[in-house]
Amino acid sequence: MLPVCRIVGTYPGGVRAPRPLTAAVIGGIALGLAGCGTVRVPAGPEAGDPTCAGVVLGAPDELLGLPRAETSSQGTIAWGSGEDTIVLRCGVTPPGPTTDLCTRLEDSSGVQVDWIVREQDDLVFYTTYGRSPAIDVSVPRAVAPDQPSAAALDLGQLVTTNVDATDHCVGAEDVS
Repeated sequence: MLPVCRIVGTYPGGVRAPRPLTAAVIGGIALGLAGCGTVRVPAGPEAGDPTCAGVVLGAPDELLGLPRAETSSQGTIAWGSGEDTIVLRCGVTPPGPTTDLCTRLEDSSGVQVDWIVREQDDLVFYTTYGRSPAIDVSVPRAVAPDQPSAAALDLGQLVTTNVDATDHCVGAEDVS
């Protein structure tokens, strides 16, 4: 039986920028995952939404070349191990209007998803915008140093298949 790693702390959700303590906790999570069989990630408040079950069941076995890892929380998925672990949490609180960077990523097949992007230390956080329940993805820069958005881009089909868009990013020119 593989060991279960315990994670203590708060995983960032919503649109607020992660606090420095949170980044330290997340960094500690990544360091503590080496050799662990199960990735423990706190579930989002809406992780029990049936939509999240579809997200988890439909998630790819591999993301950016990293194998899928077992998680212990409902509505969560992880790929990789150690410092190179990408974590997805479905059921985080949908973000409201924000002045944070909100960008639309479109893959080669035309699938579009709007993401709020927050950067901190060695992690980039992507939170879906205009979808409920919201999905939060944390990507270590080491996994895709030149394009951390590749993980969010590759998850676009999973997001659009399971969670309908009800709103989209707007810029200052769109607001009168």
